Amino acid sequence: MRPELQGQALRELSILHQLTTTRLNRALRPLGITMTHTSLLFHLMSTPEGTSIGEIADAMEVNQPAVSKTVKALVDQGAVTVESAPDDARRRVVKLTQTGGELLTRAMMAMHPDATLAFEPLDDDRLRGLIGLIAELNAHLDAARDAR
Repeated sequence: MRPELQGQALRELSILHQLTTTRLNRALRPLGITMTHTSLLFHLMSTPEGTSIGEIADAMEVNQPAVSKTVKALVDQGAVTVESAPDDARRRVVKLTQTGGELLTRAMMAMHPDATLAFEPLDDDRLRGLIGLIAELNAHLDAARDAR
């Protein structure tokens, strides 16, 4: 039964991902960003000292050209800066700017109506339970990155 349950879970996650990504990208469109940009801004918010393109690619599990393209779009909006690392001029460090922090706040506000709709059927206890389950899966998959 376990493989069947896992298949059902993956199917539901896949559908949920598609539905939420489509809705949230539509909500973010007036800001000129997508969920990809928002994810990168969230990542940079958690690394105020900055981080390299390669480190972002590793953390987000995407290739470096994709990160470079996303970073360039955010640089063009003034949301991030790219500077030489103080310890190694060959290494480039991406940092969130104040404008980027403000953009992330506006993005969260733009996504709020869709989040409200998505979680409307869940009372606070069930929503906390869902957050706990998602956090548990995230931690497990994060720990298993190198085990491939």
